[in-house]
Amino acid sequence: MNSMKTVRYAVTAALGLAVGYFFYLEFQKNADALRQADLTLHPGYLSAAVTLGLAVYLIGPFLWRIYVNRYVSRKLTFAESLALYNTSALFKYVPGKIWTYAAQIALMSERGIPPAVLIYINIVCFVCLGFVGVTVAAGYYLFSEQILPTGISVLIFVSFIGLDAVFIIWHTKILNHLITFSNRLFSRTIEPIDLPRSLFVYTQAIYLIACVLLGAALYLLARGLHIYLPLAKIFASMATVSVSAIAGYVAFFTMGGLGVREGTMFFLLKQFSNVQAALILPLVARGLTLAVELAMGLLGFVIGVKYNCFPKWRTEMPDQLPESKAQIEIR
Repeated sequence: MNSMKTVRYAVTAALGLAVGYFFYLEFQKNADALRQADLTLHPGYLSAAVTLGLAVYLIGPFLWRIYVNRYVSRKLTFAESLALYNTSALFKYVPGKIWTYAAQIALMSERGIPPAVLIYINIVCFVCLGFVGVTVAAGYYLFSEQILPTGISVLIFVSFIGLDAVFIIWHTKILNHLITFSNRLFSRTIEPIDLPRSLFVYTQAIYLIACVLLGAALYLLARGLHIYLPLAKIFASMATVSVSAIAGYVAFFTMGGLGVREGTMFFLLKQFSNVQAALILPLVARGLTLAVELAMGLLGFVIGVKYNCFPKWRTEMPDQLPESKAQIEIR
């Protein structure tokens, strides 16, 4: 276990150094072009970009609360979801995204929701985000940039939409078959789930709104720094933030996708903007993201302490807990 942790930290450090060195070389290579950049700050545009970013970060606890409230007897208020979700989200900057889920499990330990359900909720939300992000990116690159012949592009896009439809329509049925098989194989008592299809559609619609807001935020951030980013490429900005966000999530071994997201954003921005935008925007965006996430995390912690949202400290071992709490049961 300790060896795996050491490897994970070593990979994270190596990746961070590699990305840092890469940006250093790019800054050195494009020093003349960067000196010509007029980085005049426009507080109005910057404030608007941060405001949109804050709105997007409220979507996470908003959707998470909807799913969680289907499995707990005492429903969470939005303030409680802010406290629990945002506090646990800070742990994504510990290498290995599992720490976010571990924090959620610990913070929700007295709410009567099994750990398996919390992990399931996070996976479902990520899959919905993935479908939305890839759909936006595919729409841009296949049809706006026309990287493939039209017929092939239409086939790929329709196939992906069909895969999303399969997930929405038959996800619950397929999962319940797997649960039944698991119950027989491992002699466990996991009750079938009951999530309406409309909830998946609603989740993806909200994530699509988030994608639009982040694309607009990236454009406003560029305007706020006096960096040229064409308004006509707002669809490209949406695709950029979608792909880079998914890349950051998939890179679970990093600290909050640090380095992976910036590198992905650099290569995508370079396709439709100038080198100043490609080099400066990812780094500034990360700085603002860190500030927003820290502010939201601290806000969540303050709310949690003030309104006693966090569980009391327990000293008993898991095998001393009542069997009803140890057993996984999905309502």
